[in-house]
Amino acid sequence: MLELNSVDAFYGQAHILHDISLSLATGGRLAVLGRNGAGKSTLLKSIMNAGPRVRGEVRLEGELLDGIGASDRVRRGLSLVPEDRRIFTHISVKENILLAQQGTERKSGLPTLEEVIARFPLLRDLVNRLGGQLSGGQQQVLAVARAIAARPRLMLLDEPTEGLAPVIVEDLAEKIVEACATYGIGILLAEQNLWFARQCTSRVLLLDSGSLVFSGDWAEFDASTDLVERYLAV
Repeated sequence: MLELNSVDAFYGQAHILHDISLSLATGGRLAVLGRNGAGKSTLLKSIMNAGPRVRGEVRLEGELLDGIGASDRVRRGLSLVPEDRRIFTHISVKENILLAQQGTERKSGLPTLEEVIARFPLLRDLVNRLGGQLSGGQQQVLAVARAIAARPRLMLLDEPTEGLAPVIVEDLAEKIVEACATYGIGILLAEQNLWFARQCTSRVLLLDSGSLVFSGDWAEFDASTDLVERYLAV
């Protein structure tokens, strides 16, 4: 479904990503690990055409996305849950969720508002509350629920556990996996929480200073016992 070939990414003259290649099958679930500054967020934004200048190929369902803007990539089935959530603070939870469905080309098979809320019961009593009146944890749950409401082919999650209480992290992992299985949504997850990444994905990429240093499944990751110490330890 998603394929990157020899992708480099730049902010101005700063060269952030170096020769990144990856592939993700339909419905696949891939974690991108690395320390702060490793290039995880830049990778997701490069796929979305949401900031960096990109050199190389980004393909979705075989289609080269060169020159295609972020909004059109959403219409083609990509959805980004950014690190800063980007909740619309002046409209309600309900309106945030329904608005997401306006940006997709899919005309049938979208979950109803009631189905989305049922999957994320933390939002049940908040549907008429303004986005700006939510706590950080509530906003993060809403950001994920909003993305799933559009039923994308691939959901890009950027550090969704940052600042969340452990009980919310555990529940969020369960809800994401269940919803993605139900609606056939793939996952590309940039994350530092190893427990959460393991719950949500089956394969791992490891970035260091913008370069790919490991690619494999979790068993292969665990067998390389020095990876955590070399590339993830603070």
